[in-house]
Amino acid sequence: MRRSGRAFVRGLALAGSLAFGLGVSAAQETPVAVAASPIARFDSATPVGGTYGKLVFLGGLTLSSRDKDFGGLSGLRLSDDGRRFTAISDRGNWFRGVIAYDGATPTGVSGVVREPIVGPRGPLPGRRGADTESLEIRGGGAWIASERVHEVLRFALDAEGRAGAGRPIKLPKAVGGAPSNAGYEAIATLSSGALMMIGENYLDAAGNNRAFVVGSKTPFEFAVKRREDFSPTDVARLPGGGFVLLERRYVPPLSLSVRMRRLPEADVKAGAVVDGPVLMEATLSQAIDNLEGVATHRGPDGRTVITAVSDDNFSGFQRTVLLQFALPD
Repeated sequence: MRRSGRAFVRGLALAGSLAFGLGVSAAQETPVAVAASPIARFDSATPVGGTYGKLVFLGGLTLSSRDKDFGGLSGLRLSDDGRRFTAISDRGNWFRGVIAYDGATPTGVSGVVREPIVGPRGPLPGRRGADTESLEIRGGGAWIASERVHEVLRFALDAEGRAGAGRPIKLPKAVGGAPSNAGYEAIATLSSGALMMIGENYLDAAGNNRAFVVGSKTPFEFAVKRREDFSPTDVARLPGGGFVLLERRYVPPLSLSVRMRRLPEADVKAGAVVDGPVLMEATLSQAIDNLEGVATHRGPDGRTVITAVSDDNFSGFQRTVLLQFALPD
C-alpha cells in the first residue's frame, strides 16, 4: 500500500479481562522478535503528559524487527485493558502480542507472533488479495476488509480468540464501486452490531466519503464529511460512545499530515452526512509516520486511551510507530 493512500483486533471478555488473539492454529504461529524504542516527546513542546490538541500524549514506541514480514500494519485492536494487541498487515498476516506499561506510558512489547490470515480458499493470495487494511472485533466475531478486492471476511472466534477461515459477508452492490486502491480502510461496529464501512477515496457527488452500514436488516448508505482533502484510514468505537476517525493527507514528495476526528454515532443514518470535531492534527514536525490503524480502550485511571499505529510500507525510509493519547471525557 502506498503512503499516499491506504489505510483487527478483537476483544473477548473473560473473567473481567479479554483473552485476545486470532489465528488459524497455534502450529502456524511464528514468534517474532520485536525491539521497541521509546518516543518520549510528540514534538519539542509536548513531552509525555503534555497536551496536544484536545488530547494528552501518553507516550509511544518505535517498533522494529528482523522478520521480513513485520510491518505494513494497517488495522489494530486492543484488549479492554490495553495490554494485548492484535494487528493486521498489508501482506495478509495477523500480529498479536503484549504491550508493557510504566503507569500509563507504553514501554515495550513482548510475546509477538505472526500467522497468516486465511480466507475461504486458504491463505489470502498475493498482494491483490492480501492487502488487508481494516479490522474489527466484537464478541465472538471478527471482520477484516481488503482494500483492492472490496470484500469483508467474517471470522468466528473460539473461546481462545482464534479464528479459522474467514467467510465473505453479503454487501450492497454499491460497495463494489470503490476505486481499486482506495477502498475500505475504516470499519467498526455500531452499538446495534451492524458494521460501518468508510471509503478512503470513494467520493459522492458532493465530494464526501461514501460510507455504508451492512449486516443489518436494512443496509444503508451515508457519507462522512471530507475536509481539507484528508482521507479516512481507520475508525474505532470510543468506550464512552461514538467513534474516533483517523485520517491522512499526503502531498508528494514529503508532505504528510494526520488527524483524528470524533464522530457521533447518533448521526449515522441513511442519507446523512456525518461530521465531527478535530481532536488533533499533526505533521512530520511531530513524531508521526504513516498512521493507518487506530484502537481504543479504558486506561487504569478511567480515561479513554486512543492508540495509533503506522504502516511503514516495508520501506527503510519509514517507521512502525505506536502512539498513545488520552481523551479527557
